[in-house]
Amino acid sequence: MDISPLSHISVLIICLILSAFFSASETAFFSLDKKRIKELEKDYKIIGGYVQLLLDDTRRFIITLTIGKTLANTAAAIVSVMLAINYAAVIHISIEIALLIQIFLLTTVVLIFCEIYPKKIAEKYPESFVRVSVIPLRWINILFSPFTLMLIGSIKFFSNKLKLIKRKNGTVTSEISELTEFASDDEKIKENEQELIRGIVDFKNVTAREIMTPRVDIAAVDIDVDFETLMKIITESGHSRIPLYENNLDNIIGIIFAKDLLPILRNPELKKSLQIRTLAREAMFVPGTKLIIDLLHEFQDKKMHLGIVVDEYGGTAGLISLEDILEEIVGDIRDEYDKDEMQFTKLSEESFLLKGKVPIDKLNELLDADFSSEHDDYDTVGGFIFHRAGMIPNQGFHFISNNYKFTVKEVINKRISKVLVEKQPPGKTSL
Repeated sequence: MDISPLSHISVLIICLILSAFFSASETAFFSLDKKRIKELEKDYKIIGGYVQLLLDDTRRFIITLTIGKTLANTAAAIVSVMLAINYAAVIHISIEIALLIQIFLLTTVVLIFCEIYPKKIAEKYPESFVRVSVIPLRWINILFSPFTLMLIGSIKFFSNKLKLIKRKNGTVTSEISELTEFASDDEKIKENEQELIRGIVDFKNVTAREIMTPRVDIAAVDIDVDFETLMKIITESGHSRIPLYENNLDNIIGIIFAKDLLPILRNPELKKSLQIRTLAREAMFVPGTKLIIDLLHEFQDKKMHLGIVVDEYGGTAGLISLEDILEEIVGDIRDEYDKDEMQFTKLSEESFLLKGKVPIDKLNELLDADFSSEHDDYDTVGGFIFHRAGMIPNQGFHFISNNYKFTVKEVINKRISKVLVEKQPPGKTSL
């Protein structure tokens, strides 16, 4: 039985509408900021939960939208080709010319009515569009699950393979990592040796910002402190070098060396007349984006052990030492001043209590999941929670990401101190 041209046109219109729907959905969902999502969750609990669930697994959601749009556009192309062939005979033109006209018209229609206009409208009214589209998209996301999971696996596989050609020595780097894993399975390489090799392999891609001591943890002294206070701060911190600042930490004027204070200890007169500024040695300032392999060479060239990490506005972001860099290769280096401090406690097979300053890479390794930021918005568990909250969270604040529930257990001076992480059943939405 022949299908009427009207049926072809109806199917074509439906395909174009679906293509426009998926294009607009992508723009609408990713135009929402954290504040708008919170408002949606407050005003429309179910809708807000679905929105958060879709955005929790961004990669899967984007692939779902891409599959939907690709299927719609492909179907539209097939139907339009059939129409072009049918009408070629009616208007007495060759099939080749009819197909050229079809390609031009379909491309124009898709570009204008399925891409530009839908995205403009969704960008202008994102909340309205999200409220209408989130429920069908939730079911489409579930329907496409087998395909999206298969594609995600393929993407990860090919991404790992493509990393081999990023740099000239990329192949060697990957082979070293793979050989290390292989050898460790046969217990030919001990665990500590394996960690050392991994540290060397990953070393060249690490930036100062990733391993620095953050600003809030810096032990520093004001230029106006007296000698006794200075000695107390140095003794309690256990550091042999501490920054000296004037007014605030954004104005660091030098570094105080503990050994320079020894001659003054036995001289009361010097203690009274001492101007701490005269003891300060030159401070070294480095951007947070500086690779630590380059910083190590700079430390060696300048014979320095300490650098002040500055942000893009010139403010003090943190502090990095030669020891921090070496620890990135060989692991934790402890001395008699270092206190034993557990970064995390395993409460059960599916729950952990973590410090807020635990690196996000450590969290990924611990939970075998990916909580990293594509735009490097955060480096720690605390930063991840701030990023998700969009505000300073109170004790008890919680959310679910990648099937793990994060609950803030302790906040000290606006800083997340302790976080409880618990495994959740698959598919559970944000709370």
